[in-house]
Amino acid sequence: MLKYVNDYKEDQQETLNYDTKESTWYHWLLLNRPLKLVIAFLILAVITPVLLYQFLYFSSVDLAPGDGLSIGSCLLPRANRLPCGIGDVNASDCHPQCCYDLINNFCFHRFPSRFSFIAYRNWTENIILQPRIATVPFGQNSLPQIRLSINETSSTHLSLMFYNPENLTVEGNRLDEKNYTYVISNPELQVVVNGTNGTIFNTARGPLIASNNIWEMSFILTNGSMYGLGEIPLKENVTKVLYNYDGGISSVPLIIAKSYDTYHGLLIDIKDPTEVRVHGENQIVVRSITTSGLKFHLFVGPSPKDIMNDVMSLIGYRNEPEYWMLGAHVCSELPQTRSTPLKDLKNFLDEAAEANLPYESHCGIGPIVLNDNECDPVDDDRNKGADAVRSSGKKYIPLVSPYLRYEYSVPENETSQENGTLTKLDDKCSIASQYEDYILQTILQEHIKGDITEIREFYQGLVENRTVIYPYYENVTEDFMQQIWKYDFKVDGVILHNAWPLDESLKNHNDTYDILPYFNEDFAVAFNNTPQWNITRSNRDLYVNSHNEYGNFFANAFKKISGETPIWATSNRMTADLIVNRQSVDTSWTNLQRELVQAALGGVSGQWLWASPICGDTENFNRTMQIPLCVKWYMAATYMPMIKIHSKNTRRDPLSFVGTNRANIIAALNNRLRLMPYFYTTLQQGPLLRPMFYQFPLSANLTDLNTQFSVGEDLIIVPNLEPFQTRVHLWIPPGQWFEMWSGLPLIGKEGELVTMTTTEADLLTLIRGGSIVVIQTDTRTSADDTRLFAEFSLKIALNCIAVEIEHTSICHAKGMLYMAKNTTLIFEANSKEVRITLEGDSTPFCSTSQQTWSRNLKQIAIYGLENEFNNMDNHRYLLFSPPVNLCELEIREHIIIQYFT
Repeated sequence: MLKYVNDYKEDQQETLNYDTKESTWYHWLLLNRPLKLVIAFLILAVITPVLLYQFLYFSSVDLAPGDGLSIGSCLLPRANRLPCGIGDVNASDCHPQCCYDLINNFCFHRFPSRFSFIAYRNWTENIILQPRIATVPFGQNSLPQIRLSINETSSTHLSLMFYNPENLTVEGNRLDEKNYTYVISNPELQVVVNGTNGTIFNTARGPLIASNNIWEMSFILTNGSMYGLGEIPLKENVTKVLYNYDGGISSVPLIIAKSYDTYHGLLIDIKDPTEVRVHGENQIVVRSITTSGLKFHLFVGPSPKDIMNDVMSLIGYRNEPEYWMLGAHVCSELPQTRSTPLKDLKNFLDEAAEANLPYESHCGIGPIVLNDNECDPVDDDRNKGADAVRSSGKKYIPLVSPYLRYEYSVPENETSQENGTLTKLDDKCSIASQYEDYILQTILQEHIKGDITEIREFYQGLVENRTVIYPYYENVTEDFMQQIWKYDFKVDGVILHNAWPLDESLKNHNDTYDILPYFNEDFAVAFNNTPQWNITRSNRDLYVNSHNEYGNFFANAFKKISGETPIWATSNRMTADLIVNRQSVDTSWTNLQRELVQAALGGVSGQWLWASPICGDTENFNRTMQIPLCVKWYMAATYMPMIKIHSKNTRRDPLSFVGTNRANIIAALNNRLRLMPYFYTTLQQGPLLRPMFYQFPLSANLTDLNTQFSVGEDLIIVPNLEPFQTRVHLWIPPGQWFEMWSGLPLIGKEGELVTMTTTEADLLTLIRGGSIVVIQTDTRTSADDTRLFAEFSLKIALNCIAVEIEHTSICHAKGMLYMAKNTTLIFEANSKEVRITLEGDSTPFCSTSQQTWSRNLKQIAIYGLENEFNNMDNHRYLLFSPPVNLCELEIREHIIIQYFT
């Protein structure tokens, strides 16, 4: 070893010889760098939220009320914040139990919300729920008590009703076997309903507010897609007002929610004006201007069809429609002088006959306003118009409004020319002067306390610059209806027009904002063209609380004089007994798509009979710019449940078009008649126009689509909904599909997106492999004449399954034609033949005295055969001469037709 090494060791030992002391814990903390980083991170994690809370959000109450219940947090993602009260208010107006966002000036609920109701023991029907907070965010006191009633209606349907026990008492039903369970938590109320596949309703500890004229509740139905309220899908930030008005929702307020591969539904059963808004994370907030409470129906499903059936058990089933009702109905409200309406009507009837225009009915010389026929300057023409319509072989279906003409409001110096003589209209045409004693004092005063001045003040309105009054139709007698309906002509149906009812008088909503605890622009739009919300009835109930039922009352009253006549109605609530008549639809490409969506959702909500005005029905129509839109609207209307053509200000009936446009429109109406046997058959079992989520609930790529629709079980349409669109995008449904008229097979896998060419004269229609659709090609000018005289044709779309062992395919298809309650034709086909069987009675197509249907089958087209068996490009075509006589089924069990002979 080197000497220097030992010397170095000795030097080192001498150098390191010093006194040592024990280190303290804080020295260890200060000298441990990793630990310092951890501590700094923890301090920031605690302080940062506190600073955020202090400078971005604040609540004037730092601690929860001294009740030992939840404190709640203000640290919520912006999308999850539910507005507390109006929401967009100054900090000083935000309720002290809510949070306030200083940056966005937004008042919102904590989570959990402090606005809840408390149950001090386990829930039963008789448990009183008390408010946790004595005041509400709308500047009022909370109701001191409410109750919750749960009614188990069926194994798949239950209802939740939150109500004020001072007004009524409700006792819910209980079932032993059901497909749902529910949990009512206490002391802070929370309601959770579970179906067989998970939670279908959860109040999620959101706000529940009950006060005078304002109730509010929030809940979550699913974390998946939702459909309803006129939207496919129902998206975040959508707001809907449930109040009957021009532009409002026509169908029952049903929301269908998808959760994985199952569906469940919620129907909002509140008769008072109600706002429904979808917030982030599918939170739904319902606010209602009500004094009675909130009621919701829940449907377990698990399919959309199951939900629809449960809804129809609630709102009723529409009786079988008469065949002619599925044809086109024409009406006109064109600006006219008093001397021309009858002449214009006769000109239209003559021109329609010359052009072979297919349609079923006309509304005559124009809408009827109920009054004394002796005072109506055009009353004689109205009778003549009804006779003219019937003489042309068409049905007469007038438009009737619910209000009574109070007087003619004629501007100064305005005169009416009649029979070449100028006469000034005076008070002899006042409904008040004719029936003041009977109508005003006897009928109306039954519903209002006070003198006649009060009646006139509360019941007067304005329609087309004329003063009208609004009877309350809930309990009127047949005698009263006969007094206001003195027309001798017979009606084949009636359209109850403006039945919200309409009131065009100017409304000043400044007082409304001050009086109602919650009122906003959405409600203002709904209230603008309806009677003043705060008029009162005899029991001092506000008009606003019965407005949504006005249309039903009017329809029921009209039945006293019309009997079983079909009724179209622009305003109804929770009933399938009336045909939905859409009104006040502006002409636009957006509205064309919206009407298709509305009709599809209305059908799967239980309202199968639905009429939408082709090309709109308002004054918003530009003939120069919107002709292509109107032509496409006529084509899309081919597949709507019902058809209405309503001209206002400018004609938009088929005869107002010329050249190719007129030809395409008439072709679309004839195409409607061709397909009507299939439509009529479909409507015996389900809705006609259907959303894709209803028809293909398990196809994930299809359920949110609002650009293609199923028509019954066997057809799909893909309308081109943009100007000059030459291509459409189609998501392929399950199964095999063919182009309806050519038989071209659709190539691709389920869920794939394909692009197909279309034209201005075409609407892409597909037929399902495995189906047989019955049509009538040689159409006439009415539905009844077509079904009686036009020969049948079959579109057979085979579904072929390859059998690898035998190197062949097994093909099949099936369809039916419903003729009457006791008569149905069944069609079954394979790759070689089609078999026709009769179920029931042959009278509708064989009886010489009672025949209503054709008896002849003229042609067949078979899609899906191997190419070598086709005699056309994509199908085999068979033409029978003479036609196959279906009356052979009176003596034969089957008629068998072979493709190859």
